[in-house]
Amino acid sequence: MPGPRLKPVTASIMLAVSSGALAQTPEVIVITANAQQQRWQDAAASIEVRALPRSGLLIDSGQLLQGIPGLQVDSRANFAQDTRLSIRGFGSRSAFGVRGIYLSQDGIPISAPDGQGQLSSVLLDNIAEIEVLRGPLAVLYGNGAGGVIALRTTTEATARAGTALAVSQQHQQYQLAGRQQLGQHQLSLAAKHFESDGFRPHSAARKQQLQGLWQTQLSDSLSASLRLDFAYDPLLQDPLSLTPTQWRADPKQTVSQAQQFDTTKSTRQRQLSLALQQSGHSPWQLALWRGEREVTQRLAFTGAAITSAGGDIALDRQYQGVNGQYSWHLTDVLQSTVGGAWVSSDDERQGFVNNFGQRGDLRRDETNLAENRDLFWRLHWQATAKLSVDAGLRYTELSYQIRDRFIQGANPDDSGRKNYYQQAAAMGLNYRLNDAWSWFISTGLGFEAPTLAELAYKPEGSGLNLALLASENRQWESGVKYAAGRARFSVSAFSIRSSDELLVASSDNGRTSFRNAGATARQGLEFYWQQQLTPALSQHVALTYLDAQFDSAELAGKRIPGVARLDSHWQLSWQPWLTRPLFLEWTSRYRDQIAINDQNSDFAPASLSFDLSLLSTQQLGQWQIRSWLQLQNLTDRNNVGAVVVNQSNGRAFESAPGRQLSAGINLDYLW
Repeated sequence: MPGPRLKPVTASIMLAVSSGALAQTPEVIVITANAQQQRWQDAAASIEVRALPRSGLLIDSGQLLQGIPGLQVDSRANFAQDTRLSIRGFGSRSAFGVRGIYLSQDGIPISAPDGQGQLSSVLLDNIAEIEVLRGPLAVLYGNGAGGVIALRTTTEATARAGTALAVSQQHQQYQLAGRQQLGQHQLSLAAKHFESDGFRPHSAARKQQLQGLWQTQLSDSLSASLRLDFAYDPLLQDPLSLTPTQWRADPKQTVSQAQQFDTTKSTRQRQLSLALQQSGHSPWQLALWRGEREVTQRLAFTGAAITSAGGDIALDRQYQGVNGQYSWHLTDVLQSTVGGAWVSSDDERQGFVNNFGQRGDLRRDETNLAENRDLFWRLHWQATAKLSVDAGLRYTELSYQIRDRFIQGANPDDSGRKNYYQQAAAMGLNYRLNDAWSWFISTGLGFEAPTLAELAYKPEGSGLNLALLASENRQWESGVKYAAGRARFSVSAFSIRSSDELLVASSDNGRTSFRNAGATARQGLEFYWQQQLTPALSQHVALTYLDAQFDSAELAGKRIPGVARLDSHWQLSWQPWLTRPLFLEWTSRYRDQIAINDQNSDFAPASLSFDLSLLSTQQLGQWQIRSWLQLQNLTDRNNVGAVVVNQSNGRAFESAPGRQLSAGINLDYLW
């Protein structure tokens, strides 16, 4: 697999964790880069494991990822744009999608070779569990790996067929799913339809998803899985963000440009993935995948200038890749893993004039090629019964090429090539103080290359911005972990120094250029506490304090935009009758104010929300019934859901919904 692979333990253990309750003492297991199972206390890193929430169906990735320390989750409430994710500040400047964080599903990357990715195409209801890795060891995943979010598709063996329904004031969802065991083979299929009127004008959405999974045991030690994913979003209206003045006047409004230019997006994605895994004394893994992604999008301007990239975008991406790793025991206490990966994407990209919702003349016509070649090595040494050491190296070659075919008049030839040759390294030490407590320390050197979009234009002249360098980061982290009885606890302190951070150099007629100018300093604390307080009451607390500032002369002392200084999550789960699977959950979230740009000219106000949920599970013979009722944003407070950083038009605020009531039911027949 590409770099160190995270893989959680069984879904049954993590279902207890996801509810915020540890009814008994589960031994949480993670599988880190060396493919060796480790107890959570033995991993020399900040890492959390999360399973599918009891309430579903899921609308966006934020429902899976809330409440993990170090991970800031900002929902845009806008299905044309992905939920904003950042880990310890990595990814905070992303204008769309997710960058600065390595995304994967079943060991297969979701992130493109240039580091840009999105979770909107993933059928989230079929995810059994996730692992989120923060800190120095994450850099071993290569380009843009400021953190890692690894998803694992459910592989439950129970044969079942079921349906699910969820409704709210704006959304409706329907899902059909089935799973069957046939000897050594397991087949599963799930299909989902989602539609929404949106809570703001011009924010309607329709989405369809389909996933098929075939798994088989080829021998006692060799297994194979074949997964087909299909996602089609025929309508994703974009209500656009608001200026601070507009938001303060009416956070539920939609700016006139959204209607005027009919800002809308549609996507279609298909992917076929094959994975082989050999267990035993010398385990190995191999994965291959191929897919296609089509995107059309109308932006909030015409893009009529001959030098513009156009306001109506059409993208057709072909992508494929292969990765693998092999592990062996050098001695009884020393294990080594080597591996490699090759990933490529081929984008046919066009841009047209947006004649107020109608496609006009051509303004962009080019092929964008990206290719990533990686080699990595990882070592695990169990020095003593209490002391373990993990170390790793990764070498990355990243190649970009743009072939421009739209060369007319004042519009120059923007063709060009750029190669990056980068290295990443990390080392961590973990010491078991006793059965319950452990202490770890780690350090790492990572990098983040510019994406194709950031490389596309020079501040002046034509062609690729070949002067752009990859930013580099140096990280330190130390922390303690505790797990005993019905409690799990961790606290960690970290420091990150980066150089050559990218800043916006100019933005004109859809052409945004970047420059290397920023050095940043980030340090913070993360706290996580999960405990069964009484037989009926449990709690889950996650706190992050992050001081993220520019360290370069021109912006020294300014806060990094998009990053909250304080982010907290607290959940109480109460089971009033211990003999009945009925739960009442109370969740509160607080996020500090956020700067909207590098100059810190304005801030999004602090966000505070409270949710109340009622969840029930019943077993009637072979029928399993799960139902839920949820009231979100109980106080109907006006919150900024997400900030779009460094917007030249000033529209930086994306409104969060007000009070929302939703309900759902899952009906499954088991045999």
